[in-house]
Amino acid sequence: MSGGTAKLLQNCKAVLDSASLIHIPVPWGYVRGLQVGPKDGTPVLMIHGWLDNCYSFVPLLSALPPTRRYIALDLPGHGHSSHKPKSANSHVIDLITDIEHCRRGLGLQRFDLIGHSLGGMLSGIYCATYPEYIKKFVAIDGLLPFHSPTDKIISNLRRSSDMICGDPVPHKVYPDLDELSEKIADTMFYRGIHPELVKFMVDRSIHLTPRGYQFTYDVRLRYPALIRMTRDVLFPLIQSWTTPILYLVASHGFKQFHHPSYEEGMTFLGEHGKNVKQLELPGPHHLHMTNTDDVSAAIIEYLNLSDKPDPAPRDFFKGL
Repeated sequence: MSGGTAKLLQNCKAVLDSASLIHIPVPWGYVRGLQVGPKDGTPVLMIHGWLDNCYSFVPLLSALPPTRRYIALDLPGHGHSSHKPKSANSHVIDLITDIEHCRRGLGLQRFDLIGHSLGGMLSGIYCATYPEYIKKFVAIDGLLPFHSPTDKIISNLRRSSDMICGDPVPHKVYPDLDELSEKIADTMFYRGIHPELVKFMVDRSIHLTPRGYQFTYDVRLRYPALIRMTRDVLFPLIQSWTTPILYLVASHGFKQFHHPSYEEGMTFLGEHGKNVKQLELPGPHHLHMTNTDDVSAAIIEYLNLSDKPDPAPRDFFKGL
């Protein structure tokens, strides 16, 4: 392990030592996460990616000014948050209402938003749905939901429905935590992350069984979506954005896969995303875990973060 990775892990542990745990009651159970910074600071809500958890933001938190109230959530079925009931389907679009449940539970009125990967896609939809709550939004290598051609809708629906109605496939068991971390670090979306950093993140998504280590995330999260957006839904969504958005594109992230849906969406975004600023930074898909210097610098500038505490609210004269 390099000195840089060792130092980053040391910084991550310092963040966890200073963090407080949050527990938000929701209709199906609870959503958990971490809160860092002063409780009266300006809120920054952080939404992680698919099969990740709130620990994926800890490396970035170690590089951000500690003057804001950073709230990193575990999405339902991830990390330490409740799984949805077996009678419920885990649709991606349902996570929009889950985020709104959390906003209400936290009592947030105006806040900045940071989302990575799936969390960026969800946050983009949330900005279109509830624009009055968002000051600014930073998306990290994930902003546009993948959309499907209309002629694929029925076949995708059948495939997903068959999986939902079938017997769930249990998580694999790994006898060694190092083996598990190295295996994940070699998968498509995690390449470029040191296995020790992967181990740090997955610690919140595993448990130890008599046979070894096993993931705890909801297995239904791996099922394909019943219904995906079509371009006729996605493109008007992009045009509806009024929230200022910074999209941090990883040089070796989604763009390297040349997915037709991604490339078509990015072309439309470049032509019609009038409130979206794009900035490409070096790094893999999880660049907020590996290139914390560049990512934090871009976020600090865009969100006007400062090492100084937010000024106290002024008392305005309200009349006699």
